[in-house]
Amino acid sequence: KVTVVMADITKLTDRLRKIAAGERVNPQELSRLVCDVFEHCGLPHAEAETAAEVALWAQLHGSDSHGVVHLPLYVRGLLDRTIKARPAFATKQAMPCCAVLDADNGLGLVASQRATDMAINMARQMGLGAVAVRNSSHFGAAGYYADRAAAQGLIGLAFTNAMPAIAPTGGTEGLLGTNPIGAAFPVPNADPVIADMATAMVARSRIRHALAAGQKTIPEGWALDPSGRPTTDPAVAVKGSLLPIGGPKGYALSLMVEILCSALSDGEPGFQVTYENMVKRPSNICQFFLVLNPDGFAGSDRYGVRVAHIADVVRKAKPMEGEAPPRLPGARGHAVNRKAMAEGITMFGNLRSALNNVAGMLESHTETA
Repeated sequence: KVTVVMADITKLTDRLRKIAAGERVNPQELSRLVCDVFEHCGLPHAEAETAAEVALWAQLHGSDSHGVVHLPLYVRGLLDRTIKARPAFATKQAMPCCAVLDADNGLGLVASQRATDMAINMARQMGLGAVAVRNSSHFGAAGYYADRAAAQGLIGLAFTNAMPAIAPTGGTEGLLGTNPIGAAFPVPNADPVIADMATAMVARSRIRHALAAGQKTIPEGWALDPSGRPTTDPAVAVKGSLLPIGGPKGYALSLMVEILCSALSDGEPGFQVTYENMVKRPSNICQFFLVLNPDGFAGSDRYGVRVAHIADVVRKAKPMEGEAPPRLPGARGHAVNRKAMAEGITMFGNLRSALNNVAGMLESHTETA
């Protein structure tokens, strides 16, 4: 029995390293690999497929800082059992179009897709659906969940809190997370408009990557030192806090996301959240998903006419001299997605590192099991 397990691990780790060594990877091949990793870590096959789908969305839409690059975080939690592979999801629904999902410390990728689908079903019946999630974990790219709603002709909004990173304006201590916002709006006969952004100037991982790469400086306006003073030193920045987008406005947005996620779900606020691989306990992240059905408002037809007109006017806006015309939010991601599906996903350095790290984790866990 042990020999069979070791043989399976060897095949899986060999696949991880082989794909990591390439310059590009076929999306279907990477999806199968990620699915097999999740399944090896205890997820049922259907949920492993879900997790792989969610993780790949970011890579397919041009984000090299999310998605599969977070695979080591998910695998570490699953192997340490601080993320449950087979949680007992529980739903409390006090009103017809509102619900709270207790994720029971399960994988955020799976819990969040489940919550999104609940909100979609509510919106189809009642015009809108809102689901707050507690006791979850890192959910990947917010844009995935919003896009999932838009693919069905609905407007999707997705939010999550996160471990402390942003200091309230005027403060020195990071209390709020980068707290991303995802929004997607369907457009008739065109790609949806998708906004996916953190409420910080930059993800903390960008600063960690800069430090690991030996960079001595980071751009001004990214971070503060532990005393609340601006810094361009990545070694100092990782000990301090991140600056919010737009100053006080970004701080307010981060706080808004925090309240939607943790207060509505009765979950842990972001300043009590720390990722599983750092503390060896569940992260207790909270999320919030809102889906709107145009039929509950002006109607899908009138909505479609209006949103198509708005998108068309923005696309045709006069560009600055020497610059390309304005792009709708999400346009670059759609272009990257089409190219990736046709030519494969580019193997960026952090994606390569993530796959190799997971291979090492699986081998080490097998040796100590």
